[in-house]
Amino acid sequence: MTADQKYLDQLSAPLFWDVDRKSVDPEANASFLIIRVMERGTSQEVRTTWSYYGAARIKETLLAAPSLSKKTIAFFANQFDLKREQFRAYQRANHWA
Repeated sequence: MTADQKYLDQLSAPLFWDVDRKSVDPEANASFLIIRVMERGTSQEVRTTWSYYGAARIKETLLAAPSLSKKTIAFFANQFDLKREQFRAYQRANHWA
């Protein structure tokens, strides 16, 4: 079993409600997986994803994400010691408000 497959096997089926789990590639679909897990995953899935991708890649992905919940932005702004305004999703949400 590859490291990619081992990682995917640790994620719950509900995270893949709208996609075919077998078609997800952890490298090609890294942004999708990181955002999906950080928004909707369990604390264990978040830790597993953090270990798999590393803090720098997660930070980069979340800062560039076009859409995140206010809760996710607040949590990771605190986690990475950032201002909420640094998140693209925060900027976009305020632009539409």
